[in-house]
Parts: sequence; structure tokens; C-alpha cells
Amino acid sequence: MKNNLLFITLFVVFSYSHSAQVEDGTITIGKRYSIDSKVLNETRFYNVYLPPSYETSNQIKYPVVYLIDGDYNFHHTTGLIEQLSSISEKIPEMIVVGIADNGHDNYIKNCTPFDEKNNPDGQSEKFLDFITAELKSQINKNYKSAEYDILIGHSLGGLFTINALLSKPESFNAYISISPSLWWNDYEAEKKVTPFYENHESIKRFLFLSLANEKGMGVLGFYNQLDVNTFADEYNKNKPLGLNYTFKHFPNENHNSVGLITVNQGLKLLFKNYDLSNNTLNSLKTFKEYENFVEPYYQMIGKGFRLPNRNLNYLINLFYEENKGELMAVENSIKEKYPASLGDYYNHLGNIYIKKGEIKKGMEMHKMNCTLNPNSPEYLTSLADAYFENKEFDKAKINYQKALELAINQNTREWYINQLKYNVLKKD
Repeated sequence: MKNNLLFITLFVVFSYSHSAQVEDGTITIGKRYSIDSKVLNETRFYNVYLPPSYETSNQIKYPVVYLIDGDYNFHHTTGLIEQLSSISEKIPEMIVVGIADNGHDNYIKNCTPFDEKNNPDGQSEKFLDFITAELKSQINKNYKSAEYDILIGHSLGGLFTINALLSKPESFNAYISISPSLWWNDYEAEKKVTPFYENHESIKRFLFLSLANEKGMGVLGFYNQLDVNTFADEYNKNKPLGLNYTFKHFPNENHNSVGLITVNQGLKLLFKNYDLSNNTLNSLKTFKEYENFVEPYYQMIGKGFRLPNRNLNYLINLFYEENKGELMAVENSIKEKYPASLGDYYNHLGNIYIKKGEIKKGMEMHKMNCTLNPNSPEYLTSLADAYFENKEFDKAKINYQKALELAINQNTREWYINQLKYNVLKKD
């Protein structure tokens, strides 16, 4: 039966976004804030992008991306991350913090290390302290952040990213360095690789390093040096470092175009097996088998981890058709370990009941789910759809209207608001 089973996904992955706002006809992405830094003795600015589901649940926790050269890279990086997460579900949704530069000279100073002779204005060490000691504290205080951070930098920002890893690898959990300027100060970064291995015998960190169609960046020499020391560390000293390290050369990309493809591939590699193929899901007999795949991401994010919605919907359909007894195991496991996904479970199961003609049962599940999750326009829409299916058109329109008001208050994507407006007005 499995091979012939047709799964119809009954939910729509809504691209809600607290960060996408329409004000007087102007669409803005994210909000801008400032912080008075004692470390740098100046006021610093930063942008914050919040993912689409941010306002819908208090249970979900989000990894945080810290983006160097944040004004320059903020819009295209947040757009890519939203496409990879809430739209295609290849990675979890994330908070993105874009750190402003305060001018090009300030950018160079903050991204390059101090050298008394060659770079006396360099202060990348202080800039790293500002991010880890001050900015992170402010973000963790004000947002639903998980204890998992990713640092992304391009060019000189990539140099900063590499130096942060080599000097204080505990600062972030993952590092993505895009065509970094490793030629800086006579390829100084290469000289730091051996002490890095000697001083950090057992860390669990991720590095994705890229290079475009460029010469003289110093990336290949650094890559070779890092690779040699990785080999020596594993086979000669027998002290595994635990660095998950990937280098990718993109000869068809230039220095400016290599950013998006690097972030795309780096994040998908970091979250490999987050989104499983239908063939893999189809082979699973129990929910416990599926949990083995997502355990690394649960370890990253903890109880605030939200299971990939598409995968969860697929499995609920699968177990409903072939092993209804397993549905209780799914519910119990989610209640115990993944409470951020409990509303998704009820929503999917309620939709299945309605599709199978058990409208009353499905409607009761949606009513309960909306009571438990009053801030979700998605769940209210499912309840309204159920009323409409049951030809209770007045109740359907009331709930479409509630979902619409909630969506507008949360500044959701305009296409979704337009659909809700249509639902409110559509004829019986």
C-alpha cells in the first residue's frame, strides 16, 4: 500500500513574518536598533529579522545568525534564509542579526586584528568581545533565541569569521566564511592554524569556507594548511578536534555573487537530514525511527525545537493509513519532547479527519487547537476551513475574519492576508 499511497498535504506553509511590514506603502524587512557599547565606546546599530512563525507561538526557540557587514548583506541573506526555512523547510527558521558597519573605515578596523606595526587600528578582538559579551546578551534577553549561534562573514567579514574561530571557537557554534580576505597581513591566518589545533583538542564546531573565481585571496593556502593539520591531528596525535570542516570552490562565481550560494550550501550542509525525502519517510515504521534523524537538531535547540512541518504532516498521514496505533506514540513523544510541534500535530490530524469525512471529530480537534494556540492564524484558518466544509458558512467567515485580524496585527505576508480577505468575502 505504501508505494501507492497518495499523500495530500492539507496544510499550507504560511510565510508569516513579523519582520515584513507595510507602512504607508513601503515594505520593510526587519527592524533597526542600537546599543551603547562599553567595549567599543560607541553606539552600534544592528538589524533584526524575525522568522514567520515568531508571533504565533511562545514554545519555539530559534537559532541566531550574526551577520557581519549587516547593512550590505541583510536583505538578500534574510530572503534566502526565509526561503530555505519557512518556505522550503530545508533548515529551521532563524533569527538574523545584521551588524551595521558605521562606515567602510570602521568596517576594516573592526574586521582586522591589531598589529602594532602593520595595523595599529585593528580591533577585531574587541569587536568579537562586543558581539559575544554585549550584543548576544541583548538579543538573548529580548528574543526567543536558542543557545545556538551562527557567524557569517564575507570578504573582510570572512576574515573576521575565520579569526573568531581560530582565536575563540567557543564564541559561536557554526561559522560560514565567504571568500575571506586571508591575504591580510601577509597571510597571517595561516600561521594561526597550528596553535589552534594545539590549544583546542576537542571542540564541536562547524566551518564552511568558500572561494569564488579569485586569485590572491589566500584561501587555498589556508585551506591546505587547515587540511594538513586536520590529517596530522587525527592520525598522528590521535586527538580529534571535532571540527566539521568543508571547503567549496565556486569557479563560476565572482566575489560578489558567491555569497548567496555559499550561505545556501553551508546552511543546508549544517542541517543535513533536517528535511527527509518522501522515500526515506515512507520507509519508517515508527516515529522513534524518525526521531533518530532529528536528534542532532533537538540537541542544538532543545525543547524549543519545532519539527519540520512537512515531514510531520507526511508521517501523520502515513501512520493514519497504515498504523493508527502509532499516532498515539507520536502525540506522546511530541508532548514530552517537542511541545513546539504539538499544535502542528493537532492541526494536521484534524485536517485528515475532515478529509476522511470525520468532520465533527476534526472540528473538535481544531477548536481545541485554537484554544491552546490563540495566536496562530494558520490554525484559525484550518478551523474556518472545517466550518466551510461542513456548510456552516457564518461560522467559517467569523473565523476567517479572526484569522485575518490576527494576520494583519502580526504583519504577515501580504499574499496570505489577501487570501484571507478573499475567504471572508467568498460566497457560500
